[in-house]
Amino acid sequence: MSLNVSPNDLALVAVMRRYFLVKDEVNDLKGRLEAARREVAEEISRFYDPRVNVAHAEDILAWHHLRREMDELMSVAANWGRGGNIEAHQLALEAAAVETARFPDSRPSLD
Repeated sequence: MSLNVSPNDLALVAVMRRYFLVKDEVNDLKGRLEAARREVAEEISRFYDPRVNVAHAEDILAWHHLRREMDELMSVAANWGRGGNIEAHQLALEAAAVETARFPDSRPSLD
């Protein structure tokens, strides 16, 4: 059995894999931040302000950056869903590069 899969479809697979990897990272980071916040019994608005919470500022900023990446990846996937070509989109190319780096000996094939 042979499936006809376009490079655009493979770009979507790479984007969605990256999305779920980032989502896992966001959830782990959020869990660590929340545990730290509960430990010091700090209110949410003060704890998550990187200007106030210097001890966790790097993680807070990383969480925001990762959330933006998730939103951008989902936007690329939505474009694919509307029939758009995403294979040349920068985030799709980056996601595919991450996949290649993680599994250097693999090549996408659905034959």
